[in-house]
Amino acid sequence: MDTKYHKLDNSGGDVKSINTIPQTTKLFILHVFKAVLNIPVTCSKFCRSIIYITLFFVTLSSISVLISNGKAKMNFRPTPHTPLLATTHHVQPLKCIADRNQPEWPRPVQTDNKSNNNLTVVIVTARPEFKRLSVTMAALLSHLDSRRITEVMLLVPPKDIHLLQPHFPVEYKKYWPWTISIVPDDILLKHIKTDSYRLQMMFKLMVAQIVKTEFYLILDSDCVAVWPIHVEQLLHQNKTSSLYQSIYKAEDRSVHEKWWIESERLIQVKLESCVPNDKSKTSLIGVTPSILSRTISLRTLCRLQKLYDDETFLTKMANWELSPPKPDHMWTEYTLYYITGRCTQLFDTYHINDSSLLSSNSMPKVDLYGLSIWSDKDWTKENQNKLIDSINNGLRWRQKEIDEANGQAIIDKSINEHSLFTVLQGRHNVDTKLYHQYFYPLYMKYLQEQKQMDKLVPLIEYMAQQFRN
Repeated sequence: MDTKYHKLDNSGGDVKSINTIPQTTKLFILHVFKAVLNIPVTCSKFCRSIIYITLFFVTLSSISVLISNGKAKMNFRPTPHTPLLATTHHVQPLKCIADRNQPEWPRPVQTDNKSNNNLTVVIVTARPEFKRLSVTMAALLSHLDSRRITEVMLLVPPKDIHLLQPHFPVEYKKYWPWTISIVPDDILLKHIKTDSYRLQMMFKLMVAQIVKTEFYLILDSDCVAVWPIHVEQLLHQNKTSSLYQSIYKAEDRSVHEKWWIESERLIQVKLESCVPNDKSKTSLIGVTPSILSRTISLRTLCRLQKLYDDETFLTKMANWELSPPKPDHMWTEYTLYYITGRCTQLFDTYHINDSSLLSSNSMPKVDLYGLSIWSDKDWTKENQNKLIDSINNGLRWRQKEIDEANGQAIIDKSINEHSLFTVLQGRHNVDTKLYHQYFYPLYMKYLQEQKQMDKLVPLIEYMAQQFRN
């Protein structure tokens, strides 16, 4: 089969500007300022105090929106809120016990055995990102081999679940190649007025409490598969034990140095004591998409719970109270995770750098993500066409696997490495509708030619139609 899509013209795609403060907020601020300027002389001190306090909080909220917009990828609505009103607490208690060898790093109580060689896929999403899901799901249907996939889980705020349910009807469950579920995120954390990027990061660690496998692949709605995904290429059995190790995307500390500094401060370890800024010594973990170990994720949370008490650390983290409110100075789920993994010496038990696999076999290097659109500077005609070529090549190779190996992996030894995902971010003025316009048809044409997908294609098309506007 030959799935193709025409190359783009010289327009390079449209770029739209993003208004960082909603128009209604602007008008409200304007009216308040006018009210202050026209305060009657007879207005009492109490009257003036009320006006000044109102103006202060409105201005503070607007600054909060301005700081957050365009700086961090947000699946949740950037709702300004007063920290004292925002509370977050566990629904499922995090049970931790002292570790005999490392008393400062308590470990989670293991309640049951988790599958070691299977993988759970977790998509953290919310209503503002549902417009991207049709591309995300079409790409996964095209590329995600169902073998050794325990579940594909969509972690969603409870207030948004009713919007997704019509697109995943119960009677169609048998047609999906893997078990798929929509999980309300409030089974992990109860949160009030904390719909934010920081909460999204917390969920990527918290979900370790409910996954049924040791390893889980974290995706956002902007992570689009471009190459066949087989668990045996992601999880490799340790030669000296029965444990498996997952690959990870290597990244230098200098790429996001301030994130590492802030995370070390938050988790209270000496600067660079566990994670040195030395390229020759170690490669650090990247960003989403990423494969995490539930053991290290829960160990990270146990450390934070020990440092900041059982419940209060969640509320403080949700409100940035444990971190300066600067977009480039912030802890992240992955920096906290990696620091914990290194400080406890667990990281190399559960992860393996893919480059070390190359010396023992002739397999091409597998990267979790490669060419991506991080900002409008990346949205060039050249990159657009490269992505189209990458998607077409991946779909052709997947068809080859289906035709010749019943969908099992066929290794393409003609290349040195390939990337499984591209990240198509919508911040920094790139219109996300362009992603749908250019890339969605590639996957749908492929799926329409697969007989086993005839029941699911209309569901994806309905999803695209409902959430596109």
